[in-house]
Amino acid sequence: MSDTLSESSPSRSNSFQQVLDSFLSPAGLPFSELLTADRITRIFARHKGLFGTHGVYSTAIMVWSFLGQVLRDGKEASCQSAVARVMTFCKLNGKKVPTADTRNYCRARAKLSVPALRELSGEIANELEEAAEEDWLWKGRHAKLIDGFTFTMPDTEQNQSEFPQADTQRPGCGLPIARAVAILSLATACVLDAAIGPYKGKQASETALLRTLFGSLKPNDVVVCDRYHCSFMLIAALN
Repeated sequence: MSDTLSESSPSRSNSFQQVLDSFLSPAGLPFSELLTADRITRIFARHKGLFGTHGVYSTAIMVWSFLGQVLRDGKEASCQSAVARVMTFCKLNGKKVPTADTRNYCRARAKLSVPALRELSGEIANELEEAAEEDWLWKGRHAKLIDGFTFTMPDTEQNQSEFPQADTQRPGCGLPIARAVAILSLATACVLDAAIGPYKGKQASETALLRTLFGSLKPNDVVVCDRYHCSFMLIAALN
């Protein structure tokens, strides 16, 4: 069987977009059907990140809404559209319906605990990895892909302090930039773990960030990375 795609075959990205569009098409908050409020509450409580227990914008509703918001683009990704979906969800489920004002939504979204979101995504990704079918694995082994990348962020004073812009840019003319390394599953394409740090400075290299993720690798895993990470030190550490 050929591993190549014919010109008439849909691309993988188009196939994923079709699945995503279908998932996001129902009215309200589609993630509420997949991600239980109990799981969200358990993890956010561990990080002391619960809020809005008796209000409209509870932690669970904000997680469901935020995930749906970041997967959309254009006007559908706006806070106004996000509030409209929350209003629909509340109406369909007999809950108090919030106003169309976006201010309370934005305040609640800012309360979402980053460590809790990270644990939530990691827990789900690792559950999917453990449930992967045998023919999804590489010769019966879990293959973990290592990838590094950078990303910029809004030019705020706090962001510039924590993630200074590159030295190649004149002060005041560049955006804060971060370096990241992720461990992805070959079987499920999920991000199993990730480390984020400043673009420059001590312990800011991809190899330094990767070392902080060793705990996410398991015996008999196959690690795949580009030659940037090819060193005797890494091979010895992984053994």
